[in-house]
Amino acid sequence: MIVNPQRGEPVTASDEAPGLRRDADDPGLAVVLEDMARQGSLTGAPAPAITASRLGAGESYTAWLLRPADQGAGAHVLRLPRRPAAQMPRPMAEEYAALQRVPADLGSSAVAMEPSADNPLASPYIVTTYVPGRPLSRGDWYPGLVPALAELIARFHRAVDEDAPPQGPLPTATHEAEALLSWWGESHPGTLADPRARPLLEPWRRALAACDEAFEGQRAHRLIHGDVVLPNLVLGPDGRLRLIDLEWSGPGDRAKDLALVGGAITGGPWYAPIDGEQVRALVEDYARLSATLGAMPEDAGRLARRREAWELLDRLDNLLYCLSRATEEEGRRYARWADELAAGLARVVSSCAP
Repeated sequence: MIVNPQRGEPVTASDEAPGLRRDADDPGLAVVLEDMARQGSLTGAPAPAITASRLGAGESYTAWLLRPADQGAGAHVLRLPRRPAAQMPRPMAEEYAALQRVPADLGSSAVAMEPSADNPLASPYIVTTYVPGRPLSRGDWYPGLVPALAELIARFHRAVDEDAPPQGPLPTATHEAEALLSWWGESHPGTLADPRARPLLEPWRRALAACDEAFEGQRAHRLIHGDVVLPNLVLGPDGRLRLIDLEWSGPGDRAKDLALVGGAITGGPWYAPIDGEQVRALVEDYARLSATLGAMPEDAGRLARRREAWELLDRLDNLLYCLSRATEEEGRRYARWADELAAGLARVVSSCAP
């Protein structure tokens, strides 16, 4: 399993368009979507008369907001791929299957899917419910969000579990680390040789090896979100947190969904500065709420150790990702984020140095 969670393979200019007959970022697409809805040829349109506007873009998709023209309730989001299917990190159909299991009160849920380009839009696409509110940023974080986040993740895990038996055994932290390094070594070898990354690798490996025992005997949960970073947490007008973007969802470790939102290692727009006391509260609240909801019991101590491992895995992965993009047009921003991540990793793994 390659970790490479929320950022994915960098998209180059030559990757974005080939194989797609529709430019996902074309400003003129708003008129196309509105015309299609009026003609009844846009699958998942909330009404025949809509207004369409661009919500934003990630590595793999551009999101378009579809609102009923009469401003009635029931807006939807159309997600259009930015790259060919062969270059997507995960098949669209798998994400859609996950979205079908998510209750609308917890976040994005399935509305419709066009799995091929054989449709009037000339591209595959997914339509989901719209989650009103705004994505969290680093400045939004405060300790009072800890219980709300613990409850959201516990309810999400329980809702998609459907009393299914556990999946296969979890790989150890060491196994995940070597898979991650192997992928970057083959795909972007220069990142591992960068002076911001190279000195970290051995103490990072040792820190992860110390967490291996917490993975032993654990089995994967049927479905985790896989990318619970700040931009994927929406704070609604009702004050509740909800999840969006299930591109990286699938069977996995429940502890991973507790690790990606933040902790001691931060950098860029993805992570909140969450201190040790808040981390402990997040893990303990999650374990308690999961048990209350009837989920498979989880020892809080082992859960905390695995969360620690996933923080280390994710942050090095993201450091390497930022290094891989540091020469692009927006390279200064990625270089700055790489500096922040490297400094945080160095602080955390320094105790493992000989």
